[in-house]
Amino acid sequence: MDYLSTTLTKKKEIDSIIRDTIDKVLILRFGRSTDALVKSARDVSKFATVALVDIDSEDIQVYVKYFDITFIPSTVFFFNAHHMKMDSGTADHTKWVGAFHRKQDFVDVVEAIFRGAMKGKLIVNCPLPPERIPKYQLFYKDV
Repeated sequence: MDYLSTTLTKKKEIDSIIRDTIDKVLILRFGRSTDALVKSARDVSKFATVALVDIDSEDIQVYVKYFDITFIPSTVFFFNAHHMKMDSGTADHTKWVGAFHRKQDFVDVVEAIFRGAMKGKLIVNCPLPPERIPKYQLFYKDV
């Protein structure tokens, strides 16, 4: 039952899972325990691990600031401790902001990241059509 997701509430837990997840995509979902994405963990369990990062936990706020998590849910991807990025036509390539429209969209994104990572890429193109990619206006403070 490796596909069952973990809820992370401490910085040390996040550091550990990033470091220890080898040859799989690590999906850190910044959100709350009611998030539906964790229910899709089984569909990607052969090539990915899903972990829910409890956005309300005080101890993980360093990661919330580091990844500039301003919208909930936000999803960050890693492969062998490398931060994976995705060009989805938005200004922010570092994370997926918002919910996925369909469960299959989530599976397609994770699979694209896995395939790119296996080829040594750190940034991949989003496999989804533009109409299924959430659009947000990003404002940068103190720029």
